Amino acid sequence: MGKNEKRAKEIRVCDASILNVMSGALLVICYSFSLISTSIVAQNEIPPVKIAFIADIHLHAPEAAAARLPKNALPKDPVSHAPILLRSMRAQLGSTRLFNENIMVFKEALDDVVERNIKLVALPGDFTDDGQPVNILALKEILDEYRHKHGLRFFAINGNHDPVRPFTQPGGKRDFINREGAEISVMSPSHQECMSGKSDFCSELLKEWGYKEIAQSLSEHGFLPSPEDKLFETPFNTVDLEERHWQWCDTEEFCVDMPDMSYLVEPVKGLWLLAIDANVYRPKGSLKDKQFYGSSNAGYNALVKYKPKLLDWIKDVVVRAKKQNKKLVSFSHFPMAEFSDQQTQSIAELLGENSLQMSRQPSEDTTAVLAATGLKLHLGGHMHLFDVSQSSKHGLTNVQVPSLAAYQPGYSIVTINTEGHSLVETVIVREVKNFSKWFSIYEKEWGFLHRSQQATWDNSILSSKNHLDFTDQHLQQVVNGRYLDEWPSDLVEQLSSNTVKEIVDLCHCAPSVKSMENSSELNATNLVIDFYRARNAGSFAHLALPSNFYDQLSLCLKSQFPQSTSQTLDDSDALKKALVLITNTILSSREDKAAVSLVL
Repeated sequence: MGKNEKRAKEIRVCDASILNVMSGALLVICYSFSLISTSIVAQNEIPPVKIAFIADIHLHAPEAAAARLPKNALPKDPVSHAPILLRSMRAQLGSTRLFNENIMVFKEALDDVVERNIKLVALPGDFTDDGQPVNILALKEILDEYRHKHGLRFFAINGNHDPVRPFTQPGGKRDFINREGAEISVMSPSHQECMSGKSDFCSELLKEWGYKEIAQSLSEHGFLPSPEDKLFETPFNTVDLEERHWQWCDTEEFCVDMPDMSYLVEPVKGLWLLAIDANVYRPKGSLKDKQFYGSSNAGYNALVKYKPKLLDWIKDVVVRAKKQNKKLVSFSHFPMAEFSDQQTQSIAELLGENSLQMSRQPSEDTTAVLAATGLKLHLGGHMHLFDVSQSSKHGLTNVQVPSLAAYQPGYSIVTINTEGHSLVETVIVREVKNFSKWFSIYEKEWGFLHRSQQATWDNSILSSKNHLDFTDQHLQQVVNGRYLDEWPSDLVEQLSSNTVKEIVDLCHCAPSVKSMENSSELNATNLVIDFYRARNAGSFAHLALPSNFYDQLSLCLKSQFPQSTSQTLDDSDALKKALVLITNTILSSREDKAAVSLVL
């Protein structure tokens, strides 16, 4: 055989998957593909390719969710006039994310993907808010539409919200709103509140699906191979959804098959996409009880303990990718590296080790273990923030893809050229058509709260000029209503009762800080809000104070405290500790740029 000849082995793959769980329709997929080995590296060179990564959609389908509920009990969509089931604005302003508008933002993002002529789209988890049948099937309908109309291919991997627990369980929410603007509960029939008659309404559409139902419903969007794939494999040497699991056994020798939907796919020649299911549902007590904690705070810190064989498989994938000159890009729901702008110790010192959801950050040891697999590029979600961590020490680049459900909504694009050089770009979804179409319903909610003398939220959010402004207003209210509770109460009182100029004076920095422009009379809590803007959006953040203000304040603080970390300050000086943390975060976040290059 000559050196330019190829050795091909034809492999036939057959599998059965349920296309429509609700109807039980069954399709058997059989196809052939070739695995080709060659000694000529040039034959494995990847043509230029782009992959979009859209994380943390948290899709809720208001119209579909109302389908089995009394029509006269619910508000109507101002455009379609159909009944809709919306989460209350009070609920949205108490959460790290929006709920209702996300379906519109997702479609805008997909339209942008189409306009950029990108054909491959990865979904790193939390594509729905809690894996409810209505939302999973609504997501499937959207993915099917863009697949058939525009030729997009989707590659989903699970997040901690899909599923909430590994196996199907009752679900529902207590904070939907009715046509009068009052909050109502809607639970699945097997939920205790439905069984006891306490829930306002019951709907089977709101139970929380487990792995089996979610993977079956989205089988065409990553979880099972497609005839177009050059390669598809899992850590379990099978594509059968029922057989993809780890066996966990406790000391009583009782075992549970814990699902894991990880897979490797070669959608186009030369590109390997590694979808890592990083969910870890730790058992509560004995496995025999089949009770598990959620995976939101587990992540890779738990994965290295509970899924060691998954790491072995990843190492093997990396070795084979190098040998075959494949360009390997990995993605999962959870971060693989630090995402706090190198301020982890300062955050712990001022706010506590578990503040700012820091329990979700992988330890340095965990990152070292993950980097030891040989992975070079990983894109994750979960934290609803944009961050880029490039470690020369570990050789691993971790990109935190911004959430579509938070400030600022966006997604990331990986472009790989013929030489294997890659560019990671992040784009913001700035405009969303009809983003305010439900504002009149929220106004009715606010009016109901006001008339019934219940605590109201700041309705200035309903004056948002565009969706980007809406997410900023949302973040501001979440900071004031939730995040400030993590900061020392005396410090919050000090900031709340002073202007920015007065705080600068208290730190003896007034002579050094000249760039306050028209911001000097702003309430000093805007410093904390700017901290969260920068933490969430990196270089995309739009701050209340001018950029030079933070440069000058940082220089002043460094002149007073040369080590420039909050640990060097006396425990009693919370204000200066806070300002060091805020300025360091804002300055460091500028390095989270819209475009990052590396070699795979």
